[in-house]
Amino acid sequence: MIKTGGGTVQAWIEGTATPVADVAALDAILGRRPPKGVTLASDDGQRVLHINFYADRSDLYWETETDFLLAWGPVPPGAPADQVVGDAEYAYDNPWFALPDGAEPFEVTAAQARQAAHGFLRTGERPTNVQWVVKP
Repeated sequence: MIKTGGGTVQAWIEGTATPVADVAALDAILGRRPPKGVTLASDDGQRVLHINFYADRSDLYWETETDFLLAWGPVPPGAPADQVVGDAEYAYDNPWFALPDGAEPFEVTAAQARQAAHGFLRTGERPTNVQWVVKP
């Protein structure tokens, strides 16, 4: 199993955990048509990435002992990495949280969700390819 952030990664689907050893194993779990809900968790359960797939869009939730964050959308070109705002109203008012034309807040593409899963697998930390808002 891959070591990330001091532990291993488990992929949970419908109550069943599967150890994830590498990107190939993760991609096999996600498949071409991924299951609706996948939860990736560190072995200590202290860092969790929840992914819901809906055809070509997805939502991401990040959970730790102290954080529960919702992915707002992709990081726009030139924006600082790893941004988090405390409320969606601040995101709407923050020029760095601009969404691509036609994008809805709290949604990312399936490809961006996969990229986030790969980032978590690699680092064991919150993915940085999306921006985050504290869940109200």
